[in-house]
Amino acid sequence: MIIMPAAFTHNAEEPGTVRGHIYITRDSRDDLMGRQRIADRYLSRSERSPDSAGSVKPERYTIPEKTVIYLEPDESIRSRIVSTSSSRVILDQRNLMFYPHVLAIQQGTTVVFPNNDDVYHNVFSYSRPRQFDLGRYPEGQFRTVTFNTPGVVRIYCDIHAHMNATILVLDNPYFTSPDESGNYSLPEVPAGRYTIHFWYGRNLVESREIEIKPGSVSTVNFVY
Repeated sequence: MIIMPAAFTHNAEEPGTVRGHIYITRDSRDDLMGRQRIADRYLSRSERSPDSAGSVKPERYTIPEKTVIYLEPDESIRSRIVSTSSSRVILDQRNLMFYPHVLAIQQGTTVVFPNNDDVYHNVFSYSRPRQFDLGRYPEGQFRTVTFNTPGVVRIYCDIHAHMNATILVLDNPYFTSPDESGNYSLPEVPAGRYTIHFWYGRNLVESREIEIKPGSVSTVNFVY
């Protein structure tokens, strides 16, 4: 009897896994202080409701709220990529900020924009993949937008110029955000060649070419 080594026993159609760690070395204190100054300026205006008290304290975005890892398949394997059904996800508005700061979705997904601040918001985008203007709406209300075209959609508030977020509309389901420690995992990825992208905050930071072999685990770390 011939026993094949483990490396040769994987089925050609068996998926692989991509995992790794995101190392953030940059300090965001200046960005946080800037948002605090802007928030205090806006909340000193008459748009703040009479029964509100105190001051909004902007929080520093966590790694999961600011980071997305996603795969772009090579044309040779794109036909084997299975899309998932459309769904609804939330891009929140609270403390005069969008949460998360960067949101990855698959095309066909509907994004819900609730207003959880005691001031009016007006969410809009002029980005080519999806242009819209939701108009002003108060605390406790929400609006929805469906994104059918892949691409980068920049989100803003017409009332609060400092508020911004990014929606990455992708044509496949292979994307994720890391956990609080910076670890991420993309399981059940069809074998083949891909470009892996690291997006942080407003920017695409780095892209690399990788090959996922059947049944393998590929480790890809990023430093920013």
